[in-house]
Amino acid sequence: MQNNIYLTNTYQYEIETTLLEQGKDDEGCWIALKDNIFHPQGGGQPTDTAWVNNKSVRIKKQSSGLVIAYLPNGVTFSPSEKVTASIDGEKRQRYAALHTAGHLLNWELRRFGWMAQKGHHFPDESRVEFCMMETNVTPFEQLDSQQIEDIVNQSINSGRKVEIKQNGTLRTSYIDQTEEMPCGGTHVSSLNCIEHFSIKSMKLKKGILRISYDAQHIAI
Repeated sequence: MQNNIYLTNTYQYEIETTLLEQGKDDEGCWIALKDNIFHPQGGGQPTDTAWVNNKSVRIKKQSSGLVIAYLPNGVTFSPSEKVTASIDGEKRQRYAALHTAGHLLNWELRRFGWMAQKGHHFPDESRVEFCMMETNVTPFEQLDSQQIEDIVNQSINSGRKVEIKQNGTLRTSYIDQTEEMPCGGTHVSSLNCIEHFSIKSMKLKKGILRISYDAQHIAI
């Protein structure tokens, strides 16, 4: 069974491990690592930029759940060979900051009667889409982007912890004093790892509120 470290440790950027499986399909030759730090695209988050033994690889999650890395042409490994897997740590931090900020935005908008239904946490295009709750809805015309931005930043400045919980096959992220949210993405360890949160735009179309935002990870 593959040990998917990225699910429990956002900040591990390199590991020495061995091959779990290898194969070939229409997209090329691939390997699956026993200890995997690669996050595949999904859940509104982009895939990691990744390398195996300093060779650039492309990451994908198979329908079985196995995370694989497609190798460059001509690159092969023996089944017992130890390899070093690594990712771009700065990108991973940015993705985690954007993802956690999206969850926090989801939580804070509930006070205005709006519930998130979809999130997209890619750099330069991050957004959350909301639908109206049944009661106590603040009309779009009365929503103040600066007020919402200030509320989110106030929460970020509280430095509350962010935890990942696993209950059987259900994985959730939990920001202290909010609620658990099912999620397969990476997250910061605490809210004070996020900085420069800002709301770029708010739009309403066919009853769906789209809030575009940005955020950075503190330098570490």
